Amino acid sequence: MHQIGLVGKIEPDTTVVLTAPFDGNVLANLVEQGQRVEAGQVLLRMDPATLEVQLRDALSAQLKARRTVQEMQDWGSSPTVSRARRSLRTAEMTAGNTQRKLTESENLFKRGIIPRNELDDLKQQTQQQQLDLVAARSELQQALDQGQGEYRQIAEMELTNATVKYEALQTLLEGKEVKAPFSGIVVPAPGSTSAAQGGGNNNAPVQAGSKVSQGQVLFGLANIERLKIVAKVSELDINQLRQGQTVEVMGDGFDGERLTGSVSVVSGLAIASDSQGSAQFPVTLSIPTLTPQQLQRVRLGMSARLTIVTYNNDQAIVIPSQAIHADMTVEYRKAMDKPVERVKVTTGQSTPQGVEVFGLEAGLVRIGGINH
Repeated sequence: MHQIGLVGKIEPDTTVVLTAPFDGNVLANLVEQGQRVEAGQVLLRMDPATLEVQLRDALSAQLKARRTVQEMQDWGSSPTVSRARRSLRTAEMTAGNTQRKLTESENLFKRGIIPRNELDDLKQQTQQQQLDLVAARSELQQALDQGQGEYRQIAEMELTNATVKYEALQTLLEGKEVKAPFSGIVVPAPGSTSAAQGGGNNNAPVQAGSKVSQGQVLFGLANIERLKIVAKVSELDINQLRQGQTVEVMGDGFDGERLTGSVSVVSGLAIASDSQGSAQFPVTLSIPTLTPQQLQRVRLGMSARLTIVTYNNDQAIVIPSQAIHADMTVEYRKAMDKPVERVKVTTGQSTPQGVEVFGLEAGLVRIGGINH
């Protein structure tokens, strides 16, 4: 067995940023940095007064748009069309009466009963009323067209837009309570000043009465349901690490608690450094879900001692390196009563106990004239 010892730091597997759901004032902040919270727990409440005004305006616009669409669906009996039809009927009746009078007046003129100027006035009146009749028919057609085609499509799109806006605001209002998506620890938002200082500031990131904008960062939530350990490995050892290798974890902060995990990420890029020493590579190790009792002792930021098994062969035969001659042979006997043989071997991994060799069976090897 070959092992590598490292020192790392316990970190959350994921940290999410919780943001303000909408523009407004903070009504109450119920947590502090470093506090442990459970999934679904309310962390912060927003004052929805301003959003509720916008929601009522959006509902009013939606109702107006819906009423317009309903009128379009029964447009043939709408007030606009009814007025246009009444105007057309009036124009038809007036034009018809005038036409009858003109016919009678022409007969009277032929008989010399009425003068020509009276007949001419009646003809002019008839022509004007015919123009009014054409205009009334055109107005009726225009009124009917307003309930069809593009007009109806525009009304339906306005209703759709008003509905989407209302539902979006309704969804925002439902988020007036910021809740924890999972069990975790409240931490400074990644990239904030307090995060860079290690979270030493225990004050709440936002206070009651603070005005925030939609999407503004409130705080971070570190997932403690799954943890990881980040360590640095020298360039001398990095090529011995592989994804999936077993890791044993111990620490002074959780003394007596022995955790197991595995290598999850072996970086291919060295950590930038001005040092002239050997390059260091980051390595991430995952830890299976811990029990509630373990989580009471294992905390974020604790240091951890890691033992990574890089090679394991339960059937390996290990002998002292002094037993191997320059020609890669060893003096070997199967038992004390058996003769000494010179056996060709192949070396494997080096261990603190010696060198792994292949080509031998269990027995004795000679070192400096002494059987071992």
